[in-house]
Amino acid sequence: MKKTQTAARRINSGLAGALLVAAGLVFASCERNLTPDGPNLGDLYGNFEIREGLQVSATTVDFSAGQTVHFTAKTSITADWVLEVRGTTSGSRWRLEGKSKELNAANATWEGQTTQFPTFAAENCAVKLWYVGQPDTLRSTVQVTGTRALEGIVLDAFDAPAIQTHWTPFLQTGANMKFTTVNEAPRGQGSSYYRMGGAVAWDWLIGMLDLFADDFNTTDGFGLPTDATQVYFNGIFKQKAGLSNGIVLLQFREDDNGDGVYQSSNEDLWAVEIRPGANWKLESLKYSDLVTLINGAPASSVGNGIHEPHKLHQVSVLFLANPSSGYAECDADALLFTLNAPAKL
Repeated sequence: MKKTQTAARRINSGLAGALLVAAGLVFASCERNLTPDGPNLGDLYGNFEIREGLQVSATTVDFSAGQTVHFTAKTSITADWVLEVRGTTSGSRWRLEGKSKELNAANATWEGQTTQFPTFAAENCAVKLWYVGQPDTLRSTVQVTGTRALEGIVLDAFDAPAIQTHWTPFLQTGANMKFTTVNEAPRGQGSSYYRMGGAVAWDWLIGMLDLFADDFNTTDGFGLPTDATQVYFNGIFKQKAGLSNGIVLLQFREDDNGDGVYQSSNEDLWAVEIRPGANWKLESLKYSDLVTLINGAPASSVGNGIHEPHKLHQVSVLFLANPSSGYAECDADALLFTLNAPAKL
């Protein structure tokens, strides 16, 4: 009888130990699961407080020398913020939006570009930072001593007489024709831009500019690479306020067979139509996305059907309008190719 009781006590003791071990494992497992996979809820729903005010990494910046400037600030919780730099002379604006507890060099660096034209000048700039839904606006300043240079293969910025030495113009005999550089406000980039205007009652074409690779430089295809996905054509355009009939047609002719001329019957012509608005806007077009257009509609290519920017023979800027629509006017500026990414203007 005693042996049976002793054995029973040993069994009960063993079961108790196993249960304690199992409970410990369960507790440890639950303890590990308490570690959150996502953000701390306190970072999202705690009380909003500005821990560090707006600071600028430098009081002056020379973008022409490749310098940049960044902005810092810290809050108690993750919040939506808006950072804006405004040129006090030019009126240009650069706007950046984000969501974080901290602004720093990783998420708030300015390289001199603009989001509202004109581009910045050498000027004093007002900086402000505000958090969505919060009453306070943080302010600072930064002085631009050198402006950002156009980076890429620049066909024309219309600030120098390139239009007189490189381009081949064709103008219809229309009414009130305007194909010339102007420097009136509002400007796009630099001091001048190109204006195209007129009324032609018998044809959609009002005028055009042709730029041949051989006239631009001695490098085939404007010096562009073979990979069309790396090439972007960029330009900023606007239309005269109150008008909406102007069309800018960009054409890109390739010399597919390499004989030095373009044959319309068997070589590729890529194109895109732009209908500018009343304000300057940057258009960045990936070369591989260009299509063949016939009367404004996509059509089959007549060449080998391969986008080959290194074989680009001619760039044309055509200005069009419905002949029954009357006077049309559009402006163009900063026409350039960039590689791997759209232009930063």
